[in-house]
Amino acid sequence: MLRGETAWPIVSVDDEAFDHLAPGAAALTEGDLDALLDQYRAAVRRTIAAGFDVLEIHAAHGYLLHSFLSPLSNTRPDRYGGSIENRMRFPLEVIEAVRAEWPADRPLFVRISAVDGVDVGWSIEDSVTFAKAAAARGVDLVDCSTGGMKLPRDKSLVARTPGFQVPFAARVRKEARVATMAVGLILEPRQAEAILKSGEADLIALAREMLVDPNFAAQAALELEGASGWDLWSDQFRYWLERRARTLKRERRA
Repeated sequence: MLRGETAWPIVSVDDEAFDHLAPGAAALTEGDLDALLDQYRAAVRRTIAAGFDVLEIHAAHGYLLHSFLSPLSNTRPDRYGGSIENRMRFPLEVIEAVRAEWPADRPLFVRISAVDGVDVGWSIEDSVTFAKAAAARGVDLVDCSTGGMKLPRDKSLVARTPGFQVPFAARVRKEARVATMAVGLILEPRQAEAILKSGEADLIALAREMLVDPNFAAQAALELEGASGWDLWSDQFRYWLERRARTLKRERRA
């Protein structure tokens, strides 16, 4: 719009614009929501045809389903807005629709923003409530991130320190009695292993560390398993790199 381009029509949870520079949005009608459920079902069928083994519903980071959940974005006056039960209604309908299409023997994850920020909007207590309802509808694991909403000026996001989102995964796991995945500044193999061993989460998700080092998992095998970790490397890499490691070890001793 600022460049003189014509934007396509925007639909959202309600008709609130993101800010004064953003184009206005049209609130999705209940008919629109029914059509969206059909699109989710069709997407799952494409996922199955493509051969995927795990499916994750994205309900975090300000995307549509998170926009229904958060009181910061959901100002609807109908049965999809207001109370937490109403705000959870459409995301839970999506889960039901997806689970009905997704094979029963394949895991279904849902990603949430466990909190919108510090003492604002969607809370960890809300996340526990949602996780219980999601698990009752067939979700196998809750992936616990944070943030994504535009916060009031006097509010802040959770401070970003190593493992800063792990406590949210731990609390959802304990109180909702559902498996969780931890993510967020998990930087070292031993840090990740400690999270699993302590029971704070059941899986670890890595993103930026894998971008920095695409061989992070293979390097972690060496750090955690020692020499036997080479067995987890691909044949194409293992022979030369294992010899290289032995050579470097001898050089350092010399």
